[in-house]
Amino acid sequence: MPIQAIYFSRFKPTYERGGGSRRMLQIYELFKKIIPDLRLVTNMGGDPEEKRLKKKIRKESNRKDFFAPPRRAISLRKWHENHLTMAYRLREFSKIWTRSITSVTGLKALDMVIMDDPIYFLPLFKKLLRRRIPVVASSQNLETLAPNQVKKKWALDFFKEELEVLSRCRLVITVSREEDVLLNNLGIPSLFIPYYPGEPILQRLLTVRHNREKTVKDGFLTIGNAKNLQTREGMKNLGLYWQENHLEAAAGKLLLGGLNSDEFLTPDQFGDSVEFLGTLPHDRLDHILTQVKAFICYQESGSGSLTRICDMLCAGVPVLANTYAARTYYNMKGVMEFRNLDELGKILKQFDTFTGDIPLPPEPSTAFLEAEIGKIIQDAGIFK
Repeated sequence: MPIQAIYFSRFKPTYERGGGSRRMLQIYELFKKIIPDLRLVTNMGGDPEEKRLKKKIRKESNRKDFFAPPRRAISLRKWHENHLTMAYRLREFSKIWTRSITSVTGLKALDMVIMDDPIYFLPLFKKLLRRRIPVVASSQNLETLAPNQVKKKWALDFFKEELEVLSRCRLVITVSREEDVLLNNLGIPSLFIPYYPGEPILQRLLTVRHNREKTVKDGFLTIGNAKNLQTREGMKNLGLYWQENHLEAAAGKLLLGGLNSDEFLTPDQFGDSVEFLGTLPHDRLDHILTQVKAFICYQESGSGSLTRICDMLCAGVPVLANTYAARTYYNMKGVMEFRNLDELGKILKQFDTFTGDIPLPPEPSTAFLEAEIGKIIQDAGIFK
């Protein structure tokens, strides 16, 4: 009898969205090779229950006291105001999923659960633990390490709470090498699996890599999902610095945009030195990538790792990344690290001297994951 497992995710299963969705699909497809009957359940599927819940949240969140004590759980009060609606929505979905697997699937028939960032799904997580169902966490980030997501006074306390949750998982899969080291040193079983683009994205990037051999390069590109505050603030500060220091004369224009950038950023924030691109269709982005000198990643804080660095390396595009943004990619060929924007300015004036091929990042092996899942199956007495 096949193993019964469910992957609960907070991301839409599509390659058309940001790095979170792409990473989720990468991990889901790796698990499907090990557990062929693995089912995917997400709060981004467009089902009627999801639509009713979103309507309820929009209506009730307009109440001034909706997120005030005692209307919300203690742990919800620790999230920053700009992150609270999302955290509340995911908590409510976890309650729906708990009722669903209890009444429809049946917890007794469930052998294993894979879950994105369990700190968002505590009601479901605690139910699974009580029934002794093994949980594997796919950590997109250590969520409580992101300063814009947690209230400052609760940061250390909430970080400890997230570590406690992860310590009760049978395995934590990290996208960040640094977070894997941290968790292992704390005695939390973890496995670093670097991000790698799925086949539809990879083929596009390889085409860009080929086409770059035939083009003259000019200007620099920075794009990201502007819905992410750290990404948005980094792009904005980079654009303002570019304009204020007249870097166009020395380095060319900065091209700036990406998913949701039309909603959260505006062209009038910058001057003529910055070309605001907004949200880009694939064909235009691919064309731009064939022509720019390099891609710039700038963040002043953050956790996890940036999937777009790997994407750029696959496309053969050099990456300039500051120390925070370069996490997991330190000392990798094709990535040049800078400490601050002033140091970036100096690098840009000499960037035409960059030479050398950018090797294609290797696709991660599944052998370690297969071995770890095999141990979990054996330890839990799951023999199908």
